[in-house]
Amino acid sequence: MRKIGIVTEYFYPHLGGITEHVYYFSKELIRRGYDVVLLTGYEGIEDIPVPLPPSLRVLRLGRSIPIFSNHSFGKVTIGRNLGQRIRKVLEEEKFDLLHIQSPVMPMLPILFEKYSKTVTVGTLHTYFDSFGSLLYYRMFRNLIQRYLDKLDGLIAVSPSCIESMNRFFNADYRIIPNGIDTDWFANPKGFIDRYRDGSPNIFFLGRLDPRNGLDALLSALPLVLAKLPNARLIVAGDGPLRLFYEKRAGRLLGKSVFFEGQINEERPQYFATSSVFCYPANKASFGITLLEAMAAGRPVVATDNKGFREIIDHGVNGLLARPDDVASLADALVRVLTDAALSETLIRNGRATARKYSWVEVTDKILAFYNDIYAKTRGIPFAA
Repeated sequence: MRKIGIVTEYFYPHLGGITEHVYYFSKELIRRGYDVVLLTGYEGIEDIPVPLPPSLRVLRLGRSIPIFSNHSFGKVTIGRNLGQRIRKVLEEEKFDLLHIQSPVMPMLPILFEKYSKTVTVGTLHTYFDSFGSLLYYRMFRNLIQRYLDKLDGLIAVSPSCIESMNRFFNADYRIIPNGIDTDWFANPKGFIDRYRDGSPNIFFLGRLDPRNGLDALLSALPLVLAKLPNARLIVAGDGPLRLFYEKRAGRLLGKSVFFEGQINEERPQYFATSSVFCYPANKASFGITLLEAMAAGRPVVATDNKGFREIIDHGVNGLLARPDDVASLADALVRVLTDAALSETLIRNGRATARKYSWVEVTDKILAFYNDIYAKTRGIPFAA
């Protein structure tokens, strides 16, 4: 049985795309007979809102603290003798392969790359263009390039990730997208009954970060209400800015805008209860939440950015509103909520899109990549 170590700064209780990626990928690897160990930081609480596979081990090293970077709240692990602890883990576990998520970021990814003596690959998840991110990569370009050169293989979840990296670094990439649990989202256990009164439900799901566009959606809502007075916005997700956004909702809070906080196991039910899913993020490397909505059979309205454009064909499987254009966003929402034929077209084509990103399909591609890397570095296949 091959042993795989997966290094990530992001795992439960932190919610987000990388956390989802790591969790579902690990489940699928275990289902196929691999021994998987997750290597992450400790946030002070260990509440995990999903059931972990019995054989999945999670080793928490150091202390995970929040940082603000690239218009989003991230994580970085710090700790006394952290490098020493990582070397000890690598010596004891003897991984056949180490897979590092976001391998150019401190601290766990960089330190595991530094001390790894086994076959090591990385996955890039992020499109970046903020001043702070650009400054970081410019300042540490040579050091990061050395770590990239140390990797035996590199995956990018989308072309936009590669576009960002190519500004500073030279590397070979294989594009393998994120995956989703299509069956889970397509088969909800029910609905959210308090919102099943016939009113049009606009659903937002994501971390309450500036980059995710909730402010634009709150600005667009009055324009929607002018044409559909009984529409409501359901906001699922949490973050340090939650109070700011609740105040931003103003008099609509509790009447047309409802904040649900962090949800996880009820996500399929929330999608099933919604009339349209709206995610107006101003930047993204990939649209995993869009695919979840598509798998759940919901029409999607999003913002026209690099990451979302790679998934959504405007007017075919979703609608893309112009960036920073509140009227465009409101118009797209009203179109979906009032045009039944358009909504059905988006739902039908969205489901077909989502099926291409099932974790079975994505894991096949990642294991094929492992095989290629193992053949190149060890002369033998990796597959169990």
